[in-house]
Amino acid sequence: MRSPICAFLGHVDAGKTSIMDAIRDTMNAYKESGGLTQNIGSTEVPTDRIKEIASDLLAKFNINIKVPSILFIDSPGHEAFVTLRKRGASIADIVILTVDITEGIQNQTIESIEILKSYKTPFLIALTKIDTIRGFYKQENKSFLEFITKQNQDYIQKLDEKIYNLIADFSIYGFQAERYDRVKEFTKEISIIPLSSINSIGIKDLIVMIIGLSQRYLELDKQESNSAAILEEKNVKGLGKVYDAIVYSGKISVGDKVIVQAQDGTVENKIKGIMRLIPMEESRENFGKYESLSSIEATAPIRLILREPNAMIGTSITVFSSEEEKNKIIEDINAENIGYNNDESKGLVICADSIGSIDAIRNIAKSFGIEVGKTKIGEPSKNDITTAGINGGALMCFNVPISRQTESMAEEYGVKIISANSIYTLFDSYNEFEKELKNMNLEKKLERLKLPSKFVFIKGNIFRRSSPCVFGIEVLEGEIRQNYPIMNSKGERIGRILDIESDKTKLSSAVIGDKVAISVDDAVYGRNIIEGEILYTDISMSDVMKFDDVAEELTADYKEALSEIRRIKGI
Repeated sequence: MRSPICAFLGHVDAGKTSIMDAIRDTMNAYKESGGLTQNIGSTEVPTDRIKEIASDLLAKFNINIKVPSILFIDSPGHEAFVTLRKRGASIADIVILTVDITEGIQNQTIESIEILKSYKTPFLIALTKIDTIRGFYKQENKSFLEFITKQNQDYIQKLDEKIYNLIADFSIYGFQAERYDRVKEFTKEISIIPLSSINSIGIKDLIVMIIGLSQRYLELDKQESNSAAILEEKNVKGLGKVYDAIVYSGKISVGDKVIVQAQDGTVENKIKGIMRLIPMEESRENFGKYESLSSIEATAPIRLILREPNAMIGTSITVFSSEEEKNKIIEDINAENIGYNNDESKGLVICADSIGSIDAIRNIAKSFGIEVGKTKIGEPSKNDITTAGINGGALMCFNVPISRQTESMAEEYGVKIISANSIYTLFDSYNEFEKELKNMNLEKKLERLKLPSKFVFIKGNIFRRSSPCVFGIEVLEGEIRQNYPIMNSKGERIGRILDIESDKTKLSSAVIGDKVAISVDDAVYGRNIIEGEILYTDISMSDVMKFDDVAEELTADYKEALSEIRRIKGI
């Protein structure tokens, strides 16, 4: 049974690295700039350390450890999860979603939830910073179950309120959640583990849950291929360009021929060197010790040296031993990279920082019913902009630079660049763009039509009886505009609106709720128009029929006015 790969997701300061510090008994969270994670890191926690942390709780739940270790991936945000990729999916077996108990679900939490849903990855919720709740009685190195028995009733009640609020929030996103010791069916409910990293409370519970769920529910024996995922690229003195990677399937050896995904497509390469990250060490820059090996099996964090350092971050390298196997690997990669750097692909154009980010965006787009076309790593080019112009007018950019020249070019071609370093923000902005585009398209269609309206002649508001007749009205439904012909409830033509005025200011239109004065050329007060009368836009039969193309896009009041006009005209 191989080691499970466990990735962290969650808001930027929800305490991901602090959990790893408690597990490793280190202080890396405070070595980072401003206390925030700056680089992706991996740590292998062996069985000995797991037993040292949680032997009492493992015994309580009667869990025998079968896996050799747990491989943890920590990152600034979602990057490690979405960039560790195999056959179009993340290599993570299980995810710890960190949620700050004082903040609850935040923007990046929502983004993480969408990513988890799109990949269908099992996850646990680490509810951090429970020591910040008023009434906390300090304890250290305790399981949550032991800790909670020592707390006063007021603290327990406040903690439960926070947990129940979180359960309600997760239900909005389609997940059933519960405090882990109250879960009845682990395949249907998401476990919440309350913890305090700074006091090492609940860390035991988290470790035990990862071990228990991994061994019972995850397929840790399946070996699909001999593969490693590229996590980061680094320049190391004496070695040159190397790759931090994870061997997630099978076995790789020095001298193995591999297929690598480079910027220009799939290429053949060769493994020149392998260095294993020593257990309990941390792979971030300036941290971590390594040992050189001739071969290594899954699951393991490594530093990889390739003959030609041309691998893309977020892709996998896969070993092959025959031309047939090589061709099959290339065929599979090409199948999952449909649309990559292809100007002919139809749909939304995406430029992102890595292939894994593209995968995550593509999956979330699919869940929203958005078709994705051309995808590319790096800053958008003129080709990307022109392709976007043909395919809907939007160019989605994630974690890539946008030059002034690119912005000017996009403006010239009428393309909207939607740029963000958060997938949540990216799709939020895209949805706003789609609404704007829909409104613009509707406006263009409606420009060719006379809009339906229903309005009332306000009693006591006759300002001129004829030539033209000027009187006050209130728009009840739809919209009136200058030069619109109007009729009464019998379908009789009254005249044409010459001007619309409010507070001595001339207007081009008036909508539902507006009270304005209008002048009508052929109207004569007392002859063909009277106070209190209900009036309508006089729309010809051919124009009424044209509304069939836009009927679903009209708001309720426009639809109601159109319906009454149809009835009056017998259409």
